[in-house]
Amino acid sequence: MNTKSIFYLFLSFCCQFLCAQNYIYKEFGITDGLPSLETHQLHQDKNGIIWIATDRGVASYNGYEIKTYGVGDGLTDIVILDLYPQKDGTIYCATFNNQLFYFNENFKGFKPYPYNELLQNLKSDQHINSLYVDDDGNMHIACERIFGKFIITKNGELLEKPYKNIESDIDESWLALDKTDDDTFFLSYTLRQTKNKKNTLYFPGGKHFYSNAISLPGNQYVVFTDGSNIYIATAQGKLLKKIEHTKLIVSLKPIDESTFFVGYDFGGGVFLDIEGTVKQHFLEEESITDFLIDHDGGYWFTSLHSGVFYIKEPTIQFKHTGISSPARSLTKNSKGELYVGYRSGDVLKLDAKHQISTVHTSNNNAKTFVEFDTIHKQLYVNSLPHFFREDKNGRTKVFNDSLFSNYTVKLSEPTEKGIFIAQYGWIGHLTQDGYKDYKMSYRIHDVVNWDDEIYFGSPDGAYLFKEGKISTLMKKDPLFQNRVDDIDVNFDREEIYFASLGAGIIVYDKKTEKVFNITQEDGLCSDIINEIHIENKNEIWACTNFGLNKIKFTENNTFQITGLKSSNGLLNDGISDVEIIHDTVWIASKKGLMYAPKQLFDAKTTTNSYHLRVKAFHINDSIATKEKLQNLSHQENRIEFLVEGIHFKASDELNYIYKMEGLDTKWYHTKNRSISYPSLPYGKYTFKVAASTSTKLDNLTFIEIPIQIHAPFWKRTWFIIAVIASIIVLIYLFFKYRILSYNRHIIRELLRLLVKKVKRKELYFSFKEAGKEIRIKTDTILYVKSAGNYVEVVTEQKNYTIRTKIGEFINLTPDPLEYIRIHRSYIVRIDKVAEKNSKEVTVNGTQLPVSNSYVTELDNLIF
Repeated sequence: MNTKSIFYLFLSFCCQFLCAQNYIYKEFGITDGLPSLETHQLHQDKNGIIWIATDRGVASYNGYEIKTYGVGDGLTDIVILDLYPQKDGTIYCATFNNQLFYFNENFKGFKPYPYNELLQNLKSDQHINSLYVDDDGNMHIACERIFGKFIITKNGELLEKPYKNIESDIDESWLALDKTDDDTFFLSYTLRQTKNKKNTLYFPGGKHFYSNAISLPGNQYVVFTDGSNIYIATAQGKLLKKIEHTKLIVSLKPIDESTFFVGYDFGGGVFLDIEGTVKQHFLEEESITDFLIDHDGGYWFTSLHSGVFYIKEPTIQFKHTGISSPARSLTKNSKGELYVGYRSGDVLKLDAKHQISTVHTSNNNAKTFVEFDTIHKQLYVNSLPHFFREDKNGRTKVFNDSLFSNYTVKLSEPTEKGIFIAQYGWIGHLTQDGYKDYKMSYRIHDVVNWDDEIYFGSPDGAYLFKEGKISTLMKKDPLFQNRVDDIDVNFDREEIYFASLGAGIIVYDKKTEKVFNITQEDGLCSDIINEIHIENKNEIWACTNFGLNKIKFTENNTFQITGLKSSNGLLNDGISDVEIIHDTVWIASKKGLMYAPKQLFDAKTTTNSYHLRVKAFHINDSIATKEKLQNLSHQENRIEFLVEGIHFKASDELNYIYKMEGLDTKWYHTKNRSISYPSLPYGKYTFKVAASTSTKLDNLTFIEIPIQIHAPFWKRTWFIIAVIASIIVLIYLFFKYRILSYNRHIIRELLRLLVKKVKRKELYFSFKEAGKEIRIKTDTILYVKSAGNYVEVVTEQKNYTIRTKIGEFINLTPDPLEYIRIHRSYIVRIDKVAEKNSKEVTVNGTQLPVSNSYVTELDNLIF
């Protein structure tokens, strides 16, 4: 027995005793932006931002980047131990030196608690342990190693203070749990002989100082700890259970009505129920200081030594098998046991309890294919150069024919007619009675058989082999010209499915001979399909290059598509194969073997809200308020919106869908969090924006922001009326005093200038250059010069190159009458011409040629 076989034997023995769950973690550390690996507490605010307390400041994470804050940002101390969120959105931060500061969820900076001097006599080991603000604005503060608590009014008056340090009277220590205004509990220490208060529960406190208390949703149970034991009681104070622990307990968090989270020092974190049963165990070797479930259902953990850990989808787990090679092929037997073929050539079996045994080991780094024949209860294994069949009794038949040692591309799904082997230049057909092969001039990727027809896929598309003749399926539909890597038959639906590389799943209806395809536009993760798995008549699975999809066919040949990819919690996106055992989906990928509950693929209705908000408004590059947007001058027309949607699972997939109603005629999509309008005309608008992981408009929640830009004063009604009235008066005066004929030219010039002033409008020419959008005033343009498919626009300040033909330029400008063409390569602006003759014109000191074809046009230019 070789070393590898001994290892697998040892591994299968060990797996009988291992029950740890293998979650897929993402770790955030200093290189990701955290100020420290010592993290203490988490909080997600109403905007979706996650706040992290560390021993080197406060950090916030929005799904895109981590931002850190220190003493220079208003913190009263660099070491933050606890976060205490309140109902009004205020979050108080307790520091190592017992100095409080706070911030609001609508973050506008940190502020020190104004009455910190009342806490300045606390000792270094009397850290703040509980804090809440009641409905009257009074702050309640309890500390370790102190009997009693502080009660400080919002005006700084000390209503109550601790009455004794916990030293010699430690045996008399009790825990007092005061019911707060929001039905949670505030924990403090008290003496046994203290008079009981209404709405307060009392329990023996023991000799430990790290205490915490929570109430479970539904307010039926209270859970508290003295640091070494966990106690479960009713909301009325009846103690139900004591759970002893050997490790120090550092955190408690409620999960549901009967489950809570416990974090241990060097013991990870667990989900416990009220009976003390461990439901799930996380990060067994870490010291877990806090736990959070975010709005996407992801799990977050702070640790004392390793930063922050994140699980995107807790129901997806990675199966450690001891093989680091990609999982390539999956199949199941009649007992519901799973066979896994690896890229390394090895084959493992997982029984119903996920215990591992070795079926085959190999020293060859070649793809391994496994298929189980449910009719004859036989397992086929192809691991180059081995090809064998194992029956239900474990007896093995090895096929030694030299053809089987060739490179195998695929094993087909076994049927009553046997199994097909796809190889370079060959199709092999193995039955219980013998073997037949067909030589082909193709590289065969997969083969299926239907009656007397053999369908096969190749790099050049799909083909039919019938009665010794080969015909291309491209004659039925051009879709079949795409590379096909897998083919499967759904006999119940009388359909054949082709996994293509580029056209998704090609469906061929044998009964009607209709062909259609299911693509990424329909909801597939990708149009590159590696494998198709038929679960039953109406459910098939597609393994794609960017995730796994389930397609459920409904009436009238419609279908629903759901799926998972790395953004939903998969270890990676390149999926090789899938197998369904009971309600578990087993997934083979390039990074190993994963499994998830099938219900994770059930169709869900999503709100697509993603905690979307508009963080800031910029008007002409200056920060402005939302109210200001409804009262803008015509010069305040460059507006930028900074938007932010929180989607921790896949922030890079989040699209912002927006439209400026009153200006835009369609919806726009961008992944950029900055949306700008460089030059809005005056008028009334409504800016609408939503966030989604797709580009569809269904079920979106839009933020709407009204905007009004006032017209310039010379375009307002009162000004126009005033000008018209002035003109009438001037005309009247002109005729009335016509005897002053020597002044008539002056008056006429004044009238002309006045009319020109009324009609004045700055016009702009907009274009793109080097990926930038640029606009210039048209009255700064001197001339335009042709350069093939480009034109050079020469202005008073600089030159620009635009991709257009010179003949199209005048049609693009807002004031075409201001230009005249003097040459097939030159257009000049009329008011910029300083000199002219039949051969050339002078513009800004530059002589430009005049061609004979355009001399007549030049004659119309009168100085």
